[in-house]
Amino acid sequence: MATEANQRTPLLADGSGSKSAKPPVSRPRVRRRRSSFEASTYNSTGQLFQSPAKEELRTEPGLSLLQILALTLCMAGVQFTWTVELSYGTPYLLSLNLSKDLTALVWLAGPLSGLIVQPVIGAFSDKCNSRFGKRRPFIVLGGILTCLSMIGVAYAKEIGTSVAIHLYPDANNEKLLRERYSIVVAVTSFYFLDFTLNAVQAICRALILDIPPLWQQDYANAWSARMSNLAMVIGYFVGFLDLVKYCPWLGDSQIKAFCVVAIVVFLSTLAVTCVTTDEKKLTREEPEDLPWYNTFLYIWRAFRFLPRPIQTLCNTQFFAWMGWFPFLFYSTQWVSDLYFIANPPQEGDDWAEGTRAGSFALLCYSLVSVVAGIVVPDLSARFEKVKIFSLLNIYTISHLIVAGALLSAWFVRSVTAATVVLAIMGIPWAIVLWVPFSLVGEYVSFEDERRQIAAAAADQTQNLTNHPSPSSSTVVRLEEQKEEFDAGMILGVHNMYIVFPQFAVAIISSAIFAAADTIHDGDNESSSIAPVLAFGGLMALVAAGFSRYVIRVG
Repeated sequence: MATEANQRTPLLADGSGSKSAKPPVSRPRVRRRRSSFEASTYNSTGQLFQSPAKEELRTEPGLSLLQILALTLCMAGVQFTWTVELSYGTPYLLSLNLSKDLTALVWLAGPLSGLIVQPVIGAFSDKCNSRFGKRRPFIVLGGILTCLSMIGVAYAKEIGTSVAIHLYPDANNEKLLRERYSIVVAVTSFYFLDFTLNAVQAICRALILDIPPLWQQDYANAWSARMSNLAMVIGYFVGFLDLVKYCPWLGDSQIKAFCVVAIVVFLSTLAVTCVTTDEKKLTREEPEDLPWYNTFLYIWRAFRFLPRPIQTLCNTQFFAWMGWFPFLFYSTQWVSDLYFIANPPQEGDDWAEGTRAGSFALLCYSLVSVVAGIVVPDLSARFEKVKIFSLLNIYTISHLIVAGALLSAWFVRSVTAATVVLAIMGIPWAIVLWVPFSLVGEYVSFEDERRQIAAAAADQTQNLTNHPSPSSSTVVRLEEQKEEFDAGMILGVHNMYIVFPQFAVAIISSAIFAAADTIHDGDNESSSIAPVLAFGGLMALVAAGFSRYVIRVG
């Protein structure tokens, strides 16, 4: 049957080859690899299919620019909220007298949330048939929990002090108890913040894949990246401002004021997206007698039988984010350390001064990322025939830039030089927000297209030949294969390869900090963050090697 199907299916698409009519001659299969990825070769069932012409795809009505902006605005709120954690997370925890090695372990919240929350929330939302849509109910719930988590982070000292006084009213070591309970509240709130914000981010990305038609996917993803970059610029700029001085009514500390602003921005952007977005109704009927563990089997099948294009990308992403997480977690503290080496603190609360220096460096980094996010994709489109500007070559170059910038941190001794390093990192950051998710989006779109074409072809063949229906076991296998490529699930599995490195980075960073503190005990002329950043640079070199094996759809 496979041979017969191959004979009936021409190798040249009937609608897409508008340049010149070529005879449907047979060619060796190996030559099909010249375009890196061919959907008919690598789809989940192994069956050949033809892609409809772009003109045919464009008959489906698309979204207006205003609708695209409203749809992707949620990503701006998510990214703005991330800037609170990324710019103030480590310095704030250290200000509560939490040690650096234990602070590194706090960042295990990220991989735990990505490993558990994102795949599970993606699987459940894929199958949700609420009248409000399959994504928006999860966005609303996750948004509320995220705001509560930020309140816990901002007021950790006050909450911890109240708990300590209530539980131990007559304790002699009241100050120590207040400090410990403040740390417990802050760490717990950071964990909840990571869990809930990761969930909202995953659902927002799935929503952006769900709503636009196939031919508008690249456009929607481009605006999603622009929204994230713009929000990052605004977020780091707000973090750089002395909010206590200019807006004292927001709170009596920088972290409180920043969290209040983030809550307002976060809720506003999510509200716009949820109110203006009209989700597609879920028409697929699911059996009602599925066991409770079916969702987890669904996740396991998707992870175990990951298709080759996604697997090659995930392999690269694993090592790429081994390089990115040290930078995202500790770059602010690195700049802050260099600031205090040059300007020794006079008071215990002067940590905010160094943190604002780090926020300014991150502001420069985010500004560069916005410019790069506009220029680099434009160069790739204009010079697509020039080999160096191919999407995969740009992806590889981005890893090499990360490697060079982070390895140079070992030799940096001034805030100015550190700011330059962070600004350079804005270029690969724009690429990491663009290329990987575009590749995932392309594959998900091809899978969706394949299902529609395969279903139509099967119905037509059955009507013409009067073949009997497939057996129940065949139907079950086909349904399992279809399930594996729902948008929420494929993004969840891809995200697992992004968060797995966080486990390793958190543990390795803790070990590096402990070793650096032992080696440089009493040395105030260098930052213990630099070795962690250099480790990230080495991982980026490995990612550059793996990126040469990434398979692209198209």
